Parts: sequence; structure tokens; C-alpha cells
Amino acid sequence: MEDEEAQKNARSSWSLVRPFQMISISLLSLLVPLSFLFLSRLSLSSSSAPVTVSGLFSFFHQADVGVLYTILSLIIVSTLIHHLSGKPECSVFHSHLHICWIVLFIVQACVAFGIEGSMSTTMSTNPDKGFSLASQERWVLVRVMFFLGLHEVMLMWFRVVVKPVVDDTVFGVYVEERWSERAVVAVTFGLMWWWRLRDEVESLVVIAEVKRNLLIRLESFDFVNWCMYYTCVVIGIVKIIKGFTYFVNMFILTTMKSRKGSEHCVVVVDDDHV
Repeated sequence: MEDEEAQKNARSSWSLVRPFQMISISLLSLLVPLSFLFLSRLSLSSSSAPVTVSGLFSFFHQADVGVLYTILSLIIVSTLIHHLSGKPECSVFHSHLHICWIVLFIVQACVAFGIEGSMSTTMSTNPDKGFSLASQERWVLVRVMFFLGLHEVMLMWFRVVVKPVVDDTVFGVYVEERWSERAVVAVTFGLMWWWRLRDEVESLVVIAEVKRNLLIRLESFDFVNWCMYYTCVVIGIVKIIKGFTYFVNMFILTTMKSRKGSEHCVVVVDDDHV
């Protein structure tokens, strides 16, 4: 009886803090699309207007951007490898919470410092007409694949870093992933995409392509932006192929089961009526 009451109390306490856990997951998962948004604005502003910053601030700014590029690249490559290998979800970092805490803190600090630094400088976030036209001419299917790929990258960030930290903070233990958590992350990402990303994130790749067409020397960050964008596109393509293969296999298995069931049916003929 005491064990049952303890379990009931634990469930009731978990139900009370569940909304806080969902809100924390949705907000911290947004760090990945916010990082893409910041880097796209940085790329656009650096190509359209000069940046006037002090020497010390420039050093910290470059270090901040470099660290953010490194972490995002690792997450994107890990997502691509995970989808290509087809291995189980790598949400076992709850046994290495110190790593999750450090990575989460670094990304949050980099995004906050980058956004504050971009607001305190004379960088312009108004795109040129050439960049806008080039972005509008991009193939819609590429945008869809990038949307799916970025969503998978965000899910990887949620499973590997965000969820272990939030679960340990709220519940004290790691809780298995639920569909409700995936739904909250997907809805949050969809709102973020509709609000800002769909209009601004294209500058990650458009600026590099425009510079190449105009024979302007590409910087290292332009090439990294181009690679990150199209890696997300590849992740989206792999996601579509795996989903199509899954449904084809399900259809084949269902057809085979129905055929086997029809073969096992025996028709009995009554000789008296013949």
C-alpha cells in the first residue's frame, strides 16, 4: 500500500511539473534554429555593409562565431551519420550530463552574445535586391528538403543535449521520449520557421552562390554556410527516402499477409447439393 501511494504521489508530482518540462524543452530546442538565424543575418550583413567593431570585441565575436559553427557542424554531421547508418536513437547522453550541460551553456552563450553583438554594431540586416531575387528563384523542393533536414537536426539536438538536461533538472531522472515532446518541438520549429527562418535563412547559401557568380572571393564562413545548408538538404532527402521505403515495405508485408491468409482459406463443397 505504501509503495502504491508513493507511486501515485510521484505520478501526481510529475504531472504538475510536466508543463514546465515541455516549455523548457521547446525553448531550449529553439537554440539550433536561432543559431541558423543569427549566422544567416551575420552572413547577409557582412556582405552588404561593413562592420565597425573594436579590436577586443572583434576577437570575442570571431571566437563566438567559430565555436557556434563548430558545434552546429558536429550536430549536423552526427544527424546525417545517424540517418545514413539507421542505428537506434542516440539519446543515451543522460549518463554524461556534464557534457550536455557544458554544450548547452556554450551554445546559449554564443547565441546570446552573437545576437547582442549584432544589435550593438552597425550591421545592416536589410537584404539587397540581388540577394532577395536570388532567394526567390530558388527551387521550392530544395527549401522543403532543407526544412525537413533542419527539423531533424533540431530533433537530434533535443534528444542528445536538451532532453537529458531538462529531465534531470525537472524529474531527477531521465524519462523516455514521448510523442507529445516531439509534437511540441515540431510545432515550435514550425512557428519559428513561419515567423523568421523561411525568409532569412536562405542567405546562408544565396550569398555564397551570388558571390561565386559575381567572381567575388568567397570567405571561409561562406563555404561553411553553403556546406551546412546542403548537408541539411541531404538529411531531408534521406528522411524522405527512408519514409518512402518504410511505407513500401509496410505495403508489401500487408499484401503478403493477405495473400497467405487467402491461401489458407479452405472451400468446403457439400456433395448433397451437387
